[in-house]
Amino acid sequence: MPSVIYWCDDLNVPVLSRDIGIKHCSSLSIVRVTRPGDVRPAFPADIEVTRRAVVNEFGSEELARVLVPDNEVVLLNKIPGYADQADEVIVRGRVIGHRFFDVERRMWRFRPLYEGVTEMINRGLGYWAVIRMSKLPERFDVHRELIVRGNLPSEKYLHVAVSTEDGRFHGVAKAMRGGRLRIIKSWIAKGPLPDPRPSTLKDFVELNREYIERKAEEAVEFLRKVFNEYKKPVVVSYSGGKDSLVALDLTSRTGVKFYILFNDTGLEPLESYENVKEVAKLYNAELIIASAGDRYWRAIKEFGPPARDYRWCCKIIKLAPITNEMLYRFPTGFISVVGQRAYESFQRARLPRVSVSKWVTKDIVVAPIQDWTALEVWGYILLRNLPYNKAYEYGFDRLGCVICPANELGEFETVRERYPGIYTRLSEVLRDFANRQGLPREFIDYGLWRWRRELPGDIRGRIRVSLRVKYPVELSDNGNSLTVSIDRPINLSTFAEFLKMLGIVMVANGSYIVKGKFGEAEVRVEQGSNKVVISSSNRELRVHIAGLAARSSICGECNLCVNWCPTKALRRVGPGPSFIVDEDKCINCLLCSKACPSAQYLVYRNPGIHGA
Repeated sequence: MPSVIYWCDDLNVPVLSRDIGIKHCSSLSIVRVTRPGDVRPAFPADIEVTRRAVVNEFGSEELARVLVPDNEVVLLNKIPGYADQADEVIVRGRVIGHRFFDVERRMWRFRPLYEGVTEMINRGLGYWAVIRMSKLPERFDVHRELIVRGNLPSEKYLHVAVSTEDGRFHGVAKAMRGGRLRIIKSWIAKGPLPDPRPSTLKDFVELNREYIERKAEEAVEFLRKVFNEYKKPVVVSYSGGKDSLVALDLTSRTGVKFYILFNDTGLEPLESYENVKEVAKLYNAELIIASAGDRYWRAIKEFGPPARDYRWCCKIIKLAPITNEMLYRFPTGFISVVGQRAYESFQRARLPRVSVSKWVTKDIVVAPIQDWTALEVWGYILLRNLPYNKAYEYGFDRLGCVICPANELGEFETVRERYPGIYTRLSEVLRDFANRQGLPREFIDYGLWRWRRELPGDIRGRIRVSLRVKYPVELSDNGNSLTVSIDRPINLSTFAEFLKMLGIVMVANGSYIVKGKFGEAEVRVEQGSNKVVISSSNRELRVHIAGLAARSSICGECNLCVNWCPTKALRRVGPGPSFIVDEDKCINCLLCSKACPSAQYLVYRNPGIHGA
């Protein structure tokens, strides 16, 4: 079902509640948008990209300015269904089309819809056609003899606005071979766009002032109750993004003392560093920086490129430095105020407003804007005149690691333009990785490195290549035997220490014999020290030992294993995978393996183990 927002036709701005619209607007429109409907305002860079998409598709600057006007509030709504980044474009309270990034042509394109199609037909702009048919059935191929008049493209697969001859039905088609048009969507014809009316985000804020202030007051009161209940130091996790900026300002309004925590992954937009300094000075709060240094670039040599289903990077450059810093500063725990919002993802939508962190020990996580939309967040920022990160003005809708594998190729194009240094460095790493593994050029050109196990369907359908990326750890599970092959030697001293976590360890005939609560296993390290054969009837034990082998070879030096050990039985004694285990303190909980990205991403989630 579509989500709904409201639009004040009098002022030509969105309305955050129906009640405010009824109270202040003589004409109120309902805008149905694709879920989750986390609409956001378009900045000038967004307007330029959207106009470029129209010109790329239809070759008409005039049409671009008709559909995407100047001096008006325009909204964007990120949507699924395309191979890459795509947004609904909302003008004057109407969805006029979709802008989307074409991964094959490496450019932004535009698919007109509803009032956007009406404008094209009425004005004769762009590619359009009037068809001698009473309806426009979807997936129907219209041959040239049925086209009464219009302007058709010579290039295949471009979009064409279409209408029945009587004008009752409109739709959008794709140009095909032989001058055919394939109808891809149709509807009962809409009217034209309302007449232009200048509007600004300031108009939007003033109209919705009462609503925004009421929402903020509720969030401030919520924070006060949480702070009074837990009575721990308050730390606001500030990323330089819009959501954490609002969470920070709301915290400041409670009157409590708070600290600002900035996780410097080393991959942030350049503008974030200046913004963090500005914000810390504005709120007169102590700034704590949890820095990953160059750990990402060192770890990528260990693990290979991260992917959406292989995100070792989050643990190494985010969780590890934060955990290190927070345990040192607040050993008895703290309250972490975050800018988490339900609209950001299905995963975050399931999270409560107050929770205990699964990752950072002794951390109470508080999300004061969990139920806020992006439009409400921007309304609050503009109402309070908060110093938002200028990187948003380049077209980013979220900020963080600029080379995150969760980014779309459309976003990477902006990174390439704005931050060529970091983009080039990643490109070089990817090329080297692809060459060593004999991967096709599509691995880089189409961003296929962003998935490790299986490409999503919308990508698979467009790019037909054979792609098998090798993990640093390869597993082969054969009944009661599991073979672990690693692309580098195992630190045998550390491996012997790690095995103590599973129980009593003995050496017999060149093999380790492990006996403990998980059962018994024979572990043989083969010549060359990079292959381990694990024999045991207990599958769980086999997997745990495989995880320990991976940890003994591949280490991002994040120290999460040490910090997560509840009894302090684990200690690092050197660089890389160099550890010792205190048998008297170890309780065989294996929380260290749960924390370790090597065990988690190279073994526990490895497709080489059935059901892992």
